[in-house]
Amino acid sequence: MQNSIIGIIIFFLALMQASFLPNIFPLYFVPDVVLIFVIIWTARSDFNSALKWAVLGGLVIDLISFFPIGISIFSFVLIAFMVNSLSKRFLVPDFAWKFIVLFFIVFLATIVNQFVTMFLVKISSGVGIRESIEYARSNGLLWKPFFNLLIFVIIYWPIRKLDKFLSYQNKRVVIKRHA
Repeated sequence: MQNSIIGIIIFFLALMQASFLPNIFPLYFVPDVVLIFVIIWTARSDFNSALKWAVLGGLVIDLISFFPIGISIFSFVLIAFMVNSLSKRFLVPDFAWKFIVLFFIVFLATIVNQFVTMFLVKISSGVGIRESIEYARSNGLLWKPFFNLLIFVIIYWPIRKLDKFLSYQNKRVVIKRHA
């Protein structure tokens, strides 16, 4: 049940990112809601369970945004690995510090995602490496993290509640009858 719920949420978030959010935010600065979900889920769980959500989220984003298949998958898996490494070192049990650390992780992951995605899109379209790096650097590396942080603040607590609900559902108490 948990896998299907998370899969549906990722699909819904990708549709929202592709259809609803471009009407609110400037075109090149639409927040990466699926990326933020993957970051939060990776920080709250282990890498093996978060890896499948990073792959699914990247695949859905590639299909919806008409990127060559694998670009967002590579970026999301790279970021999930980065978040997992950073969360093991820097996330502490205190709730306020965890939120602040995740805030900075979202900022860094947004820059990495933007750079990797734009770089790979330009490389796959036949543009040289130097031009790809220049394009990735100049294409909104400061506004996109700002909008992603805004969305992070909005969706962090609902995702946290969802995680608690799903973990509660997995820990059902089985009462055996003694005959």
